[in-house]
Amino acid sequence: MKLANSWPEVAPTAAPSEQLYDEYEESDEVDESKDGCGGVCWGQYVLNRPLTSNKMLHELARDVRGVEKKRRQLLTVAQYKTICDKWEGASRPFLRKGVDYFAKFLAKLGSVTTPKGETLATAFKRAKHRQPPSKVLFLSNKELQLLASVCRELQEMAGDQPIMLCQTQIAKLFTVAQQTISEWIRALKTLRVLRLAEPAIKNHRAARYYFIDDLNQKTNRP
Repeated sequence: MKLANSWPEVAPTAAPSEQLYDEYEESDEVDESKDGCGGVCWGQYVLNRPLTSNKMLHELARDVRGVEKKRRQLLTVAQYKTICDKWEGASRPFLRKGVDYFAKFLAKLGSVTTPKGETLATAFKRAKHRQPPSKVLFLSNKELQLLASVCRELQEMAGDQPIMLCQTQIAKLFTVAQQTISEWIRALKTLRVLRLAEPAIKNHRAARYYFIDDLNQKTNRP
């Protein structure tokens, strides 16, 4: 990986930080699209085979949060219901009977940590143009410094929610072995750059962490 020989003393001006979701104001005066879905393109998440509802509902929830983040305003509950009803109607051949998919959709909305458009690749790209966190500046391993920066970017995207570190995906970005990423994450935990929030669930979910802020030594979670 080709990295800059030295980090700039002053990082480039970052885009204005987004408000956290719980700080958004919900308004009934949101300019709704013709279908009442607030600009969310739900059709791309319609099921075309069985046993995919969990994944597609999660992706739909990420899309909704991405639209809200872009507009800096929550959609209304009525819009959530419209989106889910349309998705459920189109996906019905592959859904189970008697399941409350609206409740599942609301739960997914509450667990989104990376809204659509705010991805690992985005964090990686931003991190390469910022000075690493002060806690890792003494390290000679520039890639480990970069991983710490990626974690900081992901935390800024996630607000007060924990960040998910999928070692397989991170390894592909850094073009190193997954075992190397595992060792780097353990190193960042030792340096108190990361704190484990939720352990991994084998074959189901990657571990989630909090990035620990340089300045006040506290996580971004209250």
